[in-house]
Order: sequence, then C-alpha cells, then structure tokens
Amino acid sequence: MTQTLCHPPFQGEQLVVTTLVRNGFLQLGLRAVLSTTPLVKEVRHCDDWSEVAAALGAEMVDVLFLHEKDYHPVQGVLAEADGRRPKVLLVLSGTDVSEEILAGPSVPDGFLVESELTATAVEDALQRIVAGEVPMPTSVARALLHRVREPEPQRWHRAVSLTGRENDVLPMLAEGLSNKQIARRLGISSHGVKRIVASLLLKLGAPNRTAAVVTAIQNGLIAPD
Repeated sequence: MTQTLCHPPFQGEQLVVTTLVRNGFLQLGLRAVLSTTPLVKEVRHCDDWSEVAAALGAEMVDVLFLHEKDYHPVQGVLAEADGRRPKVLLVLSGTDVSEEILAGPSVPDGFLVESELTATAVEDALQRIVAGEVPMPTSVARALLHRVREPEPQRWHRAVSLTGRENDVLPMLAEGLSNKQIARRLGISSHGVKRIVASLLLKLGAPNRTAAVVTAIQNGLIAPD
C-alpha cells in the first residue's frame, strides 16, 4: 500500500481517499489527478482487498475508488465496515453497467468511465459526493436509458405514482445533473429540488440517486431518447 499526503489550500472539507485500481496506466493517471485535487487530504493506493481492509480499519475513509473488475456487490470488506463504509466511486471500463452491479444489494454511490477519467471529471465526482449527490457521467446515463428500449418481461415492476415536478426531475437525475443544475433548469430553489429528490427516493424505495435512476429505468418511468 502506498500513501500520498496532499495539502493544497482548500477552504472546506477535505477527503481521505483509498483506491483499488490495479491497471498500471489507469492507476498512475488516478494518482496524478488525486495528488493535485484540492478536495483530497490523503490518498492510500491499495494493491488488493487485504490492503483495503487495513486502510478501512486504520482510519475513516471518505471515498473508495474501485475498478469494476475488483468490485462485487456483496464484498465482505465493505459489509464489515458497516457504519464506517466509505462512498464507493466505481470506475467502469466502458459506459455499460453490468446487471450484477445494478441488481446487487449495494449499488455504488457513483460512477466514472476510464476513457473520461480527467482531472475535471474526478474533481466533479468528489464535489458531488461531498454535496450528497451521486456522480454519473452522461454517457453512463444514456447507456442505462437505452435499456428501456428492450424491457425484460420477467422484471418486477414497482407501482409508483409521481407528481408533475417529480416527473420533471427524474430524467435530469438520469442525466447526472446536480441539484443546482436542476434548479436552474426548472427555475426553482436548490432546496426545492432537494425535497423533490428526497420524495423520489422514498417512492422508488432507493437508498441513493443512482439506485433511484436504476429503479426508474427498470420500471419504465424514464422514456428513452
């Protein structure tokens, strides 16, 4: 395990980050980005799950970057972390999210895509995590929406009745927009958007925005482009 201490000037919360990304080229790029991101206070780069477990046991980890090849929805290390479980940002090889990930009991808290792993994308994802939002690149949202074109007949559908505003906000969640961006589009306050999003999560039985979008897609509540 290697550790990087980062101390650039930043007025506000700074994050302790752990990574498990074993692709050498990708790992180097992620290291470079995280070492210069003002939001990050400390980074621990792990080579396997035993090192992740050690990092989680040593101190409170705010964000865990994982590559999809190393992710499993019921990974014991994360389950054992319980209340100290970090937010999980899953780095995808492409824009498609596997059914195993979407159907698992623990949906990641956000997504990034290898080919779009720029400094701007990483910093934006971390800012959204701090704001309690769920990062989802537009390319991933479009790939999820595309699945609506060929719905699975065996899939269980949840009976959900949405208000007009909730129907307005739901597609914007699928686009990965933040509360502030949604508020600007609709001409309402960010606080108002926060209430609408909270209502959507409750109605869809979703623990976070990503899970809400997945449930909405599975139930045909979001129309494809």
